[in-house]
Amino acid sequence: MNFRTPDFLEPIEKLIKTSVDSLLPYPELLESNILSESEINKLLGLTSILSLSDDSADQSLSYEIISKLIEGYSGQSERILSAADLILSRIGNFPGRTLLRERYFTNEKQNIPLSLTLERIAREAENSIDQNTILTDFQYKLYNALNSQQSVSVSAPTSAGKSFTLNLDLMRRLQSGDEECIVYVVPTRALISEVSARIRKTLRTEGLEGIVVRTAPFPLEKTKSAKNIIFVLTQERLLSLLKPENNKQNITSLFIDEAHEIQKGKRGITLQNAIELALQKHPNTSILFASPLINNPGYFLNLFKRLNNGFFFTEKISPVSQNIILISDIAQKPKEIYVRVVSDDKQIELGARKIDFKFRDGIIKQRANFAMSITKKNESTIIYANGPSEAEKLAAELYYVLPDLDFSAEIQDFINFIRTEIHPEYPLIDYLKRGVAFHYGHIPSIVRTGIETLFKLGEIKYICCTSTLLQGVNLPAKHIIIENPLSGDKPMLRSDFLNLAGRAGRLLHEFHGNIWCLRPGSWENNSFEGDVLQEIKASMSSLMEDGGSLIQKLLKNELSDADKEFAEAGFGRLYHESIELPQEELKAKYEDQDNIEIFQQNITHLKELTISLPKSILEAHRSLRPDHLQKLYDDMLETLDIEDLILVPPYEKGGKGKMDKAVEIISEAFNWGLDERYKNLICFLAHSWAFSTPISEILKNRVNYIKKNDITTPTSTIIRNHLKALEKEVRFNLVKYFSAYEDLLKQALSDRGLSDDNAKIAPYHTFLEFGSCNKDELSLMALGVSRFTALKLCSKVSWANAIELEDYILILNNIKLDSLSLPVICLNELKDILGQ
Repeated sequence: MNFRTPDFLEPIEKLIKTSVDSLLPYPELLESNILSESEINKLLGLTSILSLSDDSADQSLSYEIISKLIEGYSGQSERILSAADLILSRIGNFPGRTLLRERYFTNEKQNIPLSLTLERIAREAENSIDQNTILTDFQYKLYNALNSQQSVSVSAPTSAGKSFTLNLDLMRRLQSGDEECIVYVVPTRALISEVSARIRKTLRTEGLEGIVVRTAPFPLEKTKSAKNIIFVLTQERLLSLLKPENNKQNITSLFIDEAHEIQKGKRGITLQNAIELALQKHPNTSILFASPLINNPGYFLNLFKRLNNGFFFTEKISPVSQNIILISDIAQKPKEIYVRVVSDDKQIELGARKIDFKFRDGIIKQRANFAMSITKKNESTIIYANGPSEAEKLAAELYYVLPDLDFSAEIQDFINFIRTEIHPEYPLIDYLKRGVAFHYGHIPSIVRTGIETLFKLGEIKYICCTSTLLQGVNLPAKHIIIENPLSGDKPMLRSDFLNLAGRAGRLLHEFHGNIWCLRPGSWENNSFEGDVLQEIKASMSSLMEDGGSLIQKLLKNELSDADKEFAEAGFGRLYHESIELPQEELKAKYEDQDNIEIFQQNITHLKELTISLPKSILEAHRSLRPDHLQKLYDDMLETLDIEDLILVPPYEKGGKGKMDKAVEIISEAFNWGLDERYKNLICFLAHSWAFSTPISEILKNRVNYIKKNDITTPTSTIIRNHLKALEKEVRFNLVKYFSAYEDLLKQALSDRGLSDDNAKIAPYHTFLEFGSCNKDELSLMALGVSRFTALKLCSKVSWANAIELEDYILILNNIKLDSLSLPVICLNELKDILGQ
């Protein structure tokens, strides 16, 4: 049926206009845009026909029409609701049907003929996996693929329900009776707690006991009776799990969530390294790649040589759709905006609309005013920020323009917590009083978790968020506001825009989400338009497109810090490929007529390197330059008194001095460009962090020190910069370097003839990543407890009877948590982990 005729296109366009107009600060529902009864009937007939199509574009249009009719016209026609129930069933959108019934049906009676009722029941039966679980078409297809295929790669919209399906499949694997070691890889530490909490909740719901869930690369002890374990790890932690001393169990399943991150810089190369090494060591493992809206999901299977025994597909239909709305200023009319809607491959003009503020003030103030004007009662809004500083400025501006709020006891508890346990001048304290928060990667995890929880509960209405939202953090909102967005320091790509846009609209709460693109004419990249599906390419492949000119610049010391880290990771990977792959295969992979000269220069340089390190060390540290690793090892061997290099815990005499000396050696060996003053700051911060110093004390000391020298520096700036140094330099760079330092020193000590007992080295890479050198605190954190809560618990509970990690859970289950006088946020965290 041809619906691309004026007879159908005109009422569809009217429907879109009235739908979007109702969202504006001052809706102007033009009489000419209101659908007549005959037009409504025509659209009902069209959406019914489209719902029977196998084409995803037809089904998506069917959903757009019926969902907009529900919201705009269901009060005028009872037929709309009955038709909607059937159509949502036909297209397998059972979450949308649940929302329809909860919101619009006052009784169970629906005016649907018996034959169509039977059709609806049949669709439910087709997508049911048990009496209580009905899946969407996409979820059912994915669930079956995971059951029948060794390797699967799937691409789907952000809100398609991948996580729910993965949880179902996890439970099925654990109930199979086989011994399972499942590794679930996420791109950031921020996602570890969210995913592990979701898995634990599902385990409790399914009544599965004795399943070990760990968020650190600590293998099961030999004495452990449990046979099933789930690791939730970043790619860096996966590499640590694969070290010989940790690689004690056969990995049976590998889930790669947000797999598209393989295209992003140095961490994309690290992800590729980790997956490749895991598959080399565990060749029989099953693997899933999940990513949003890419047109070549088979790329992952081909990249990791799983195409022959793999299955891949792309899903375009989402159970929640998005309106992409373009808002421009109008010359000489500061209190008007011009509105357009992106629909398929065109833009629909709504024209000029009035607003009650000037669309001329500073861009931060404009975004804040716009957010306030479109956010209705019981709605939530995310305002995208190009960096942490901008996120805080946006939150401050929103605080100024919003009225006073009668905030809840939950908000007050959170405010008291931040004031006492973070810093009394932390700006979030004031912003929360008006339902506002900022959210970015460097804020303390306990604070980030509190913000996310209160946002999902509706206690926080506005979040000013950076690109952490692109990395899988589950914060869906009714509205997302964007203006000339960046991802890192570069214009946002179309793929990232689509990933961000997919978080607009909450499943089971809304039929649509809204993405408001402010001043689209000034965007550096028009990422709001273009193909819905984007092509993925590993960042290593992108680096080598020109033969690796970035590596050439690296060798000449011509790169900025960000490009240097990317080039070093590429250099490390190219070295491994050059010794592992036949020359012809390597050439076929990267060489072409346009880049042959640069490529051959790089290969020649690699062949001239003299590397004698064991393969296990080189494998574990693929993201570092092999020549740097070799140099550090050679220097260690030549050290007159090599035992002086052995690290001891921070609490032992000389602990900090030995750590400082190691940082000095690391800085020189890895060409880590820190000036002396900043290096001293990082060493002091690292020691405090590893020594279990509370974050409140760390921040208070830093604020007092800076204020003593310059009282005008804003406290928020001091805290933000110090948290950035902690996350970037201590918890990432130093962890990476100390991990290599420790492995190289063990090898050097062994080669010098020292026994294992004499060569025992304190694991600073673990101390620095987790923020403790205390066994009990580290054990709790390995089980998913936050550092903050772990520190609090260890000051109140005796762990004398704990031998293995899961013993800590048993001890906690036998304690009345409410008697420990812990902050509410800590109690909630523990109860979630324990299932209380």
